Amino acid sequence: MIKLKYLAPVFIAAASLTGCNLDEEYYSEVTPDTFYTSQETVYSMLRNPFRHWHYLYNQRVYWFLQEVTTDEMVCPARASDFYDNGDWMHLHYHTWTAEHGKVKNAFNQINYIVSHALVSIEGLSGVDYVKLGLTEQDKADHLNQLNVLRAYAQMRTLDLFGGLPIYYSSNDMPKARNTRRENYDFIESTIKNALPNLHKRESLSEYQDGYITRGAAAMLLAQLYLNAEPFIGEDHYAEAEEVLQDLYDGVYGVYQLDPTWYGPHNFTNEQSPEAIWYIPSETGKEEFKGCNTRFYPYNAKNYFDNSKLGKCYNGYNLAPSLEKPGVPYTTKMGRPFAKYHEKDLRKKPYLYKGDGQYEGMFLMGKQKNPVTGKTVKGTKLQNGKVQDLVDYINITGNKSDMTAGDENSGIRLVKMPVPNEKDVLLTFNPDFPVLRFTEVVFNLAECKWRRGDKEGAAELINSVRKRNFENGNDPDPVTKDNLDLYRLADEYMLEFMGEAHRRTDLVRWNLFTTESWWDKEPTPSTKNVFYIPNEAIYANPLLKQND
Repeated sequence: MIKLKYLAPVFIAAASLTGCNLDEEYYSEVTPDTFYTSQETVYSMLRNPFRHWHYLYNQRVYWFLQEVTTDEMVCPARASDFYDNGDWMHLHYHTWTAEHGKVKNAFNQINYIVSHALVSIEGLSGVDYVKLGLTEQDKADHLNQLNVLRAYAQMRTLDLFGGLPIYYSSNDMPKARNTRRENYDFIESTIKNALPNLHKRESLSEYQDGYITRGAAAMLLAQLYLNAEPFIGEDHYAEAEEVLQDLYDGVYGVYQLDPTWYGPHNFTNEQSPEAIWYIPSETGKEEFKGCNTRFYPYNAKNYFDNSKLGKCYNGYNLAPSLEKPGVPYTTKMGRPFAKYHEKDLRKKPYLYKGDGQYEGMFLMGKQKNPVTGKTVKGTKLQNGKVQDLVDYINITGNKSDMTAGDENSGIRLVKMPVPNEKDVLLTFNPDFPVLRFTEVVFNLAECKWRRGDKEGAAELINSVRKRNFENGNDPDPVTKDNLDLYRLADEYMLEFMGEAHRRTDLVRWNLFTTESWWDKEPTPSTKNVFYIPNEAIYANPLLKQND
C-alpha cells in the first residue's frame, strides 16, 4: 500500500487537468488497484529511483567526492570564483567536516535512491501486471532491478561512510547504523538473489539504456568483492576474480572492448560493445550536462561553435603536472596530463570534425576554433585576452596551491564530446558510463597482479592501451617488469579519468591518505571515509559519528 505523501504531486497534477470541481475530497491512502491503471504508471514508479541515480551523477554530488578529493581533478579558487567558503579546498586537502555541504548532498541523494527504491518495490509488488498487459516475468524483472539499485546505493554508503542503517520498508522507524559486515552481507545477498533473474545481454546489438542487466549486477558484485578489504577488512580478491573472469568470458552477457578509445564516450555510446550500465542522456530529454559545463571556460561555446552549450562555469581541471612553466612536479601520484604519452591519440586538443566524429580529449593551449576562427576570451582576471590553457595553477609565478588559480589555469577534460552548431542536436547526447567492459578488464588484471600473475595482468591492460595509439603501436606498453602499484594506479587514472572511480580505487590501494600529490600532503587514515553529516545525526540520534 502506498502512502498518500508519496503521491501528492501526482494528485496536484491530475487536479490541474480534470476540470474545475473545487469540492474537497479526502483520501488517506491509495491501493495498487486505484493508482496502477496502466503500463505507464508502472514504468513511472519503476523510473523514480533511477531518476535519483541519474541526479547523483549528473548534479555531481557523488562525482565531487570521487574526483576532487584525489590526484586526478581539482577545482582551484580563481579570484572570487570557486572559493565557495573553502569547500573545494577542504575536499582537496582532506579537511572536510561534518558540516561540509557537498558531503551532505551526496549523503542525502544516496539515501533518496534507497527510500524511493523501497517505495517502488512496495508499490509494484501489489500490482496485477497481467491485468495491465504485462507479464509476471516483467514484474520479477522490475523488482529485481530495484533491489539491485537499492544494493548499489547501500554499497555507496559503505564506501563513503562506512555503512548506514539497512531499511527493509519505507515505514521503518529510524535505526542505528548496521555494522560494516551487516552492510556487506546485505549487499552481497541482495545482488546474488537478483542476479540469475535479470535480463542477460544476448548480442552486441542490444543498446544500453540504463537498464540493470545480469552483467551490470555481476559487475557490482565483483566491485563489492574487489573492495572487501577497505569495506570489511577481508581479502575477497579470489571471489572478485571469479566473477570478473566469468564476465570476461561472456557468462553474464555479451560484451567486448570497443575498438576505439572514443567509442565508449561518443554521441551514440549506448551502442558501444562495452557499455554495461550507462546513465541515459539525450538533447531535451534528461540531459546529462552537469559535468560538461563545469569544466569549460566561460565562453567555451565560441571554441566549440555551439550555442546550445550555454553558460560554462570555468571550474574543474586536471590536477597540475607543473609547479610553473618548465618546473615539473615529481611526485609518484598525480600529474595526470604529463602521464599521457605524447603519441596518445587522446592527448590532442579537442576538435569536432562533423557527422559525430571528433579527435582529442582535452581543452589545452590557445582556445581558438581552427575552423571558424572564433576565440575564447577571459572575462575576469584575463578580461579580453584569448585564453591559453596551461598545465599549472600559479597566478603569481611564485606559489602553486588551491588559492592560486587564474582563468586559464589547468587542462580541461572533454570526455563527453561536444558537437558544433551544424550538429547542435547532438549536444548532451553522450550517456555517462557508470560501468563499462574496460573496467572488467582492468579489475581482472588487478586481481591477476595481486596473486603474482604480472604477465597476465600486463596482457589485459595492453589489450586496452593499444587502441590509444595509431595502428595500435604502443610506445610504452605495460610489462611484468614495470607493473608495480604506481604503474597500475597510473593506468587506471589515464583510462577512467573523470568517471568518478578514483577515490574508491585509491582507498583500495591504500594510496588515498598515505600519498602526496601537487600541494596535498598525507592525511590521517580516518579520512578514508567521510563524516556522517551532523544534520543526519540530529534527525536520527541513533546514528554514531565516524572517527
